[in-house]
Amino acid sequence: NFISSRSSIAFSKTASSGAWSFNTSKFNSALLKQIIIKSATATTTFDISLTDDHNNKPFDTATSGETATGTLNKEVDIPLKGIYTIACASASTDEAFVGRLMIMEEN
Repeated sequence: NFISSRSSIAFSKTASSGAWSFNTSKFNSALLKQIIIKSATATTTFDISLTDDHNNKPFDTATSGETATGTLNKEVDIPLKGIYTIACASASTDEAFVGRLMIMEEN
């Protein structure tokens, strides 16, 4: 039986030395559908990565050449299993960031 539900992870972080990160709770079977992250200032540049518990990076704006300015709003289709680290790096300003990860979970 496949039953899916949508949920989201909302967060607020402040960069220190251009970086911040946090770990998700453990996923059994889910899909990351959208990543939305906004800096306090529209001109702030930053990179975002998603790293799994085996050190794989299925999403990394630094390597894809998609460094964000002000807002990152990206639709994705990334399978999630286990714990992930969401990290900001190379932020041009130490300031507040808010964001939301849109998740589709299999129940």
